[in-house]
Amino acid sequence: MDKTRTLLIVVALLGGAAAGCNRTPAEEQKSAIEAQNEANRDIQEANRAANEKTAEIRKDVNEDTAAARKDYDKTVAEGNEKIQEAQQEAREKSAEAQANANEKIREANRNVVAADDSLRTWGQERIDTLNNKIDEARVKAEAAKPQLRAEVEAGLKDVQAKRDAIVTEFAAIDTKSEAEVNRFKGRIDTEIERLEERVDRLENRL
Repeated sequence: MDKTRTLLIVVALLGGAAAGCNRTPAEEQKSAIEAQNEANRDIQEANRAANEKTAEIRKDVNEDTAAARKDYDKTVAEGNEKIQEAQQEAREKSAEAQANANEKIREANRNVVAADDSLRTWGQERIDTLNNKIDEARVKAEAAKPQLRAEVEAGLKDVQAKRDAIVTEFAAIDTKSEAEVNRFKGRIDTEIERLEERVDRLENRL
């Protein structure tokens, strides 16, 4: 700014000298001041125009940024919604597939329990009750948070493994007397009760 001002004053002074050597020092000073004032006005106008342009550019940038951010947020939200829908659909299909498998397992279990009719009927009723508890807990677990759902599912799988071991015992037992049947039923009844209690504890966590 100081260099520009000095240059304008020199030019004005030289111009005045070229125009005529008869001007008084006061006139020369006045001419120089007028030239500087005009330069100041031009500078102010240039700065004002630059500020307006800068403000306009910043406004456009902010508007474009806001629009881009809105589109980004919308895209992310839609993506998350689709992911949740896909996960829910997968869980529902898994639960349905497991329920169908359980029904087939129950049907198979009915075919492999002990030959004795009374023992078979009693055993199937106990196993069905346990299976129903497992199914109810698994359905309820679908609404739980992922970590809790995984923990409950792991517990239910362990219960199912022990249930399958009991079913295998029913298939292998060779009942010869009422006393043997009663002892077997007493032990199995205790084991199934423990499994049911464990399922109840798992379900109570949900």
